[in-house]
Amino acid sequence: MNIAQHFSIAFFITSITLFILALFVYFKNRQKIINRTFVFYTLCAAFWSLGHGFHVMATTKSEALFWARFMHFGIVFISTGFLHFTLSLLDLNRLKRRLIISLYCVSFVFLFLTFTKPFIPDVAFVPPINYHFKIGYIYPFFLAFWIGSVTYGLLLLFRGYRSSTSVRRNQLKFLFWATLAGFIGGSTNYIPAFGYFFYPLNPFLTYTVPIYSCIVAYTITRYRLMDIRLIFKRTMVYSLSAGLLMAFFVIIVLSITKFLSAYTEKSSFAISIFAALIIAFLFNPLRNKMQIIVDKILYKKTYDYYDTIQKVSHDLVSMFDVNSIYSFIGDIVVSSIGLKHIYLLSATPGGDYEVVYSKPFKKGKDKAGGGKKGKQEEDDDTGVNIQDEQEVFKLGRNSDIVKYVQTSGTIMIMLELPGIVESIGQERINKITSDLILFDGEAAVPIFIDKKLELIMILGEKLSGDYFSDEDIKLLDTISNQSSIAIKNAKLYTEKLSSDRLASIGMMSATFAHEIRNPLTSIKTFAQLIPEKYTDTEFRETFSKIVIDEIGRIDGLIEELLSFSSKEALPREQDLDITALMDDSLENLKGRLELEKRNISVEKIYKKDKINISGDLKKLKQVFVNIVNNGCQAMDENGILKVNILSNDKFVDVIIADSGKGISPQELTKIFDPFYTTRPMGVGLGLAISKKIIEDHNGKIEVESKLSEGTTFTISLPIGKN
Repeated sequence: MNIAQHFSIAFFITSITLFILALFVYFKNRQKIINRTFVFYTLCAAFWSLGHGFHVMATTKSEALFWARFMHFGIVFISTGFLHFTLSLLDLNRLKRRLIISLYCVSFVFLFLTFTKPFIPDVAFVPPINYHFKIGYIYPFFLAFWIGSVTYGLLLLFRGYRSSTSVRRNQLKFLFWATLAGFIGGSTNYIPAFGYFFYPLNPFLTYTVPIYSCIVAYTITRYRLMDIRLIFKRTMVYSLSAGLLMAFFVIIVLSITKFLSAYTEKSSFAISIFAALIIAFLFNPLRNKMQIIVDKILYKKTYDYYDTIQKVSHDLVSMFDVNSIYSFIGDIVVSSIGLKHIYLLSATPGGDYEVVYSKPFKKGKDKAGGGKKGKQEEDDDTGVNIQDEQEVFKLGRNSDIVKYVQTSGTIMIMLELPGIVESIGQERINKITSDLILFDGEAAVPIFIDKKLELIMILGEKLSGDYFSDEDIKLLDTISNQSSIAIKNAKLYTEKLSSDRLASIGMMSATFAHEIRNPLTSIKTFAQLIPEKYTDTEFRETFSKIVIDEIGRIDGLIEELLSFSSKEALPREQDLDITALMDDSLENLKGRLELEKRNISVEKIYKKDKINISGDLKKLKQVFVNIVNNGCQAMDENGILKVNILSNDKFVDVIIADSGKGISPQELTKIFDPFYTTRPMGVGLGLAISKKIIEDHNGKIEVESKLSEGTTFTISLPIGKN
């Protein structure tokens, strides 16, 4: 293959790739000025390449001259089209309208001059190619115009790339370097016009133009250049890559077979089998490696979608604290998608939205929101509840972000806002963008509860600089729905706790008011009679006894309440003998309850073995006395109280059973509730306190009862240290 053929192949490949790219962009969104200017500029380059391919292959001077002028139909508009596209992409076309019109006017003048000898006077034979056009005295002015327009466009692209962030920065970065390489490579084809030829610059630098097309296609696929959304299913891409790999191997097999057959004089069939076995051994590892490369280049997979969803669903179910949910949401979104920062703004009673959780990327980085009153410093790995800080971050109820997500109910991506300009207007898009920029935000995710906007997640850019993919959007949408349910459940749970707490306080107030009023009435009555009966010795003795008893009763009520509400750690004895403690508790009660007179017998089933636990002697004795006392009261007259102690390597069980009237199933579920009692003189804290004491000892207390058969309490305590 000679140099001229190499030249023509390079140009034809270039023209084909440019035509395909132009048609693809045109049919994706031909209504947008950015797409139309790109298509025009690309088609001009395609016409130049096609014409140049035929130009270098021409065998006569007239044919070469025809194709030289034909390719200039594209050349004269390449620089103008490129600059027009660049201004449109950077949203400068309105400001530079006069410049654009002037450029097109000059280009049309040069197009007319193409047919004149001062522009292209003739063609000349330039070995090793055939003919190449000569330049006239007007042509240097055209080159200056062309190079100036291209240089200005590249400068604008570079400045836009340096000043942009996130996806936009990546879009302009790839476009700038690809365009620079394409123009440098394509411009080398002007060298033969001056009568020179440099191999291998010519023709191989021409291949930078189809490489430019590939890079632009990659930028469209990866970063949605010109807002083109191109979705390739992974299975389709994997199948295509596997097919290309297989085709490559087939070519290798045929080449090896042909080469070895010629030099070894062996059967081509045997060599093919040998080569096929080697390829079969290598194919699967190479295919897996290719899939990894495809993921890295096209998809940049950073998380397992289904594992993340499963974790979100599993963990949120068990959360009933709103702040914990905020922290979990922020952490999972930042870590899964790979964000630089995130803000969670919750609705306030006044209708505004204040930041309740924040996780910036860099420590000490200042962040601002609408209504910012200070700065927030945050560690790389921990989020913070902004309500704990003095600064207040807000979005007003009339914020355009709030209005938009309330109305649309969908996730808002800042770079997709230009696509809805016709429906909401450019002015509103500018306001939304301004609000997002205050948070360095790239997206806003709404969370609704009962059709009310409860929470807004404002997401920063991705660490990779990638666009928010469809997989990201699906994940965020799922997290939004799951969070909505979790937050609603947490608030209902909090309301229930608050309601139960108020009910407990009300019950406690009523109970204590009743219990304290009786002794206070007695004390008040005797106090009123003291002036009249002070000299009555019997009255004074009776008064003193009753007042002391009633004050003791009030003190006992207060002591029970303090014991129930106390959160202080219990003092522990390391070698507390549970058997001796039960013996002491029973002996204490026998005399006080006068069990023999009531015909109640106590049976100790347990052995006298020493069983040591760690615990508070006074508190545990209070539990045993309370339960034994309740059992004796339940039997009234005649009955048997059985006490047993069983132990294993880990726990000791204290079993106290009475033969009393028993407890109904309805009452059995409430006996450990505070202030629940069936006795007229009871307060209802005894069993609640007992349960709390046992749980403070890392144990548990259970009860079984049948009406007319009796009740059994089982207390389990850990042996040794607890």
